[in-house]
Amino acid sequence: MGRLQNNYIRYIKGCLIIRLGGDYLERFFNMCRLHDIDLWNIKKENETCMCEVYAADFKRLVPFLRKTGTRARVVKKSGLPFYFPFLKKRIIFFIGVAACLAMLNFVTDYVWAIEYVGNRQISDDEMTDFLKGQNIHYGVKKESIHCEEEEKNLRERFENVTWTSIYFEGTKLYVEVKENEKSEPAQKRVKGTDIVANEGGVITSIITRNGVPKVKAGDSVEAGDVLVSGSVPIYDENQLIADYHVYDADADILIRTPLRYKDTIKKSYPVICYTGNDIRVSFLEMFGRHIDAMPVFELLDGKKERTYETVTEKEQLVLLDNIYLPVYYGKISKKEYYIRYMTYTQEEMEARLLEQFEKFIFSLDEKGVQIVEKDVKIVENKDGMEINGDLLVIKTTGENVDITVTAQSEDETIKE
Repeated sequence: MGRLQNNYIRYIKGCLIIRLGGDYLERFFNMCRLHDIDLWNIKKENETCMCEVYAADFKRLVPFLRKTGTRARVVKKSGLPFYFPFLKKRIIFFIGVAACLAMLNFVTDYVWAIEYVGNRQISDDEMTDFLKGQNIHYGVKKESIHCEEEEKNLRERFENVTWTSIYFEGTKLYVEVKENEKSEPAQKRVKGTDIVANEGGVITSIITRNGVPKVKAGDSVEAGDVLVSGSVPIYDENQLIADYHVYDADADILIRTPLRYKDTIKKSYPVICYTGNDIRVSFLEMFGRHIDAMPVFELLDGKKERTYETVTEKEQLVLLDNIYLPVYYGKISKKEYYIRYMTYTQEEMEARLLEQFEKFIFSLDEKGVQIVEKDVKIVENKDGMEINGDLLVIKTTGENVDITVTAQSEDETIKE
């Protein structure tokens, strides 16, 4: 214990290992002892001696060294006093390190990144809006977020969410959810559906799988007319309607209907031309404050009303994989351009209009629409050219709508 204490005291006061040489070393040691100057670890090496002395006592040795003609050379310095000059020269560095540690300790109490896991039916924007409604956003204190309570609120807000987990990793908040396989929660249906026409025309074919057909092939219908009813009447023994069974009507229905197509094109069209005057600068963003050198370029340029295409590459500063900081860095690339207007020839306008019309016809084929008749005209107008098409097509029709009580009552009245 005493040895450890002595070592501790020597480290605090500072020690020197010195090499002594001369003819009167014994006299020198006696004078040091007489004046209470401590020397320890004295070792003889050939014609010299090695020993240790406190740094504060080294200056007191000078008179004795002169009287005895002894030479002294410092071999090594150790102890706390010899670190002070090092710290003094680098005081700004250590202040910076201390400030960074204090700032890091401050920012780690807040949320600086949010990640959603497992949400397929619910978009990130919907999740973000929900969290904002709960006062959870970038820069909020972590201790103000009660994870278990927010998990419960999340399940109540989104009915198709069956499991939630909200937790922290560093300064990042994770919101993990599991959803039902169905996109919408199952609801108990009380009423059935009718099939109504989407457009007017002549029915060419109808195959009913469920419900009561209200039209047959060759009948003309208007948009909104009921094609298949989901109300199936139940007759009693007197062949009177006793009740209705309500179903979801289901049928394959084809209709022959007119279809109009129109498209226009202008003679002049804009073309983006790049000048080659590109600017690329780095930027730094801290706590919502943006710093970059773009204003300097604009000041040196001196020209106004320039148009640029801007691309920003932005990354967030992350420490140890999960400590996200409110510091962003990246690069801003700007390409100068101007708009030049070109003019189509008559042949080019016709070609582009026909190309778009062929794409329209191809999209109809992909949907299974059969074209019976086709009348296409291309005419010029004051701005350019337009194409008008009158088509007669055969396509599927019908959409399911809920059966209303009024409609069902009217049905019963007609039957009676």
